[in-house]
Amino acid sequence: MFKRIGQIVLLIFVCLLLANLQFSFISSLPGVFNQINLGLIFLIFILFFFGIKTAVIFIFIFGFLIDSLSFQFFGFYFISLAGAALASYLILKNWLTNKSLYSFWALFLIATISYNLLASIMVFMASNFQGVPGFFSLVFWRNVFYQSAWNLLAGALFFNFLASLAKKFKPSFLEKNEGL
Repeated sequence: MFKRIGQIVLLIFVCLLLANLQFSFISSLPGVFNQINLGLIFLIFILFFFGIKTAVIFIFIFGFLIDSLSFQFFGFYFISLAGAALASYLILKNWLTNKSLYSFWALFLIATISYNLLASIMVFMASNFQGVPGFFSLVFWRNVFYQSAWNLLAGALFFNFLASLAKKFKPSFLEKNEGL
């Protein structure tokens, strides 16, 4: 009981830190550096290593904080993160058979594309269907490319470290058999 409460308090603290970093520091960076999406990166890490229950708690806390700070309609980031998490979870459970770095990268790509497509569709709907949806522009796909690159880099840098901390993945098929 107390361990679970401690985990939630730690998750709240991490979400507060991430939301402040995202809006006060990363969004003001020049060039392609402002395409780093800390919420999406941590969502995939949490989904991959800790499961869907912790990811849902993260989405509620982080989505609320980001929606409170942003100029989009309330629920915009919550819906975008939830859609990305749902797409990633379905791919993780139904198609990816192992928990390797390649599976991790595939989840990052799926989450980044679904997050940005859903956000673009919601912006188009919020503007009363005026103009052209954002995913038809070259700038949208350039930003998706840069976000994907940052997410894949984060995955490559932190995957092995977090896999050793989680101790969830055991090489069961590589163990020696002493018989025969």
